[in-house]
Amino acid sequence: MYRYIKIFLSALVAGSSCGQCAEVQWTATGSVTLVRGEDFLQAAMVGAPVSIELGYDNASEGDIFRQIFDFSDQLFWQQEEYYDQINLNLSIRIGNESWQGTLGSGSSGSPYSIEIQDVKLAGGTADFFRATVAKEDGGSFPVFPGGDIPGANPSMRVEFRDESTEDGEAPDYLDSTDLACVSQSVSRITEALGFISNGLGQVIRFTVDPATIRARLSVPEQIELRKVVYDREFDEVLLTWASIPGRFYIIQYLAEDLCWREKSSTLAVSSETTWAVLPLRETELYRVIEEE
Repeated sequence: MYRYIKIFLSALVAGSSCGQCAEVQWTATGSVTLVRGEDFLQAAMVGAPVSIELGYDNASEGDIFRQIFDFSDQLFWQQEEYYDQINLNLSIRIGNESWQGTLGSGSSGSPYSIEIQDVKLAGGTADFFRATVAKEDGGSFPVFPGGDIPGANPSMRVEFRDESTEDGEAPDYLDSTDLACVSQSVSRITEALGFISNGLGQVIRFTVDPATIRARLSVPEQIELRKVVYDREFDEVLLTWASIPGRFYIIQYLAEDLCWREKSSTLAVSSETTWAVLPLRETELYRVIEEE
């Protein structure tokens, strides 16, 4: 008996398949929960609206600095930091004031400039993605109200979390420490927050409404696939696209964690390539990427 396969198609994407090389932009809004310090009190107040713009170019391979594996107890704990060539830009607007911080390459020590924690452990745990611009890591602050004080050590941070409760399921919104995957998983974020500090005890804290979070990956020009056919006899999908002989192509599928993952690959030998993939689910989204 044949099963019914619903195929959703993506375009052929020309360019590199490197998941660590994409420029990423986040935006979100929220409100101030705490203001402490004379200078910050002149610039913000509790309840004031907050808007965030976060961008980075994750050209670094990053570094996994903590890992715990215990498959017998089904425990997996991984935390990763990225600190080279990240070109991190963070802009926080509160009312009529704005704070801006930039960071070319981060720190290999705390506070980690871009930090991802991927946890698979039931009860009281949280996955999170955190971005920090700090002066002590080499960050610069073109605009920073309340920071022009002798001895000031400015820093700005935003953090996105998927919280679990003691009786709840293990967090799963990341399921990866790949930055491109994280940016595609915003729909699973349950809590977001951040702060601005001048390093002298003056702090602004704020929360972010998860429903307002948007993330975008810069993508190259897309070319439509020429043909897609489902072969019932062999239970496979045939993808056809225009190709360049000698070029290498990677076929990807959109996984349940909202990350594009490799399914197959092939070297083109003609101006048109047809390649078969085996569907794992009744609904699948495919795309083909040309590797540089």
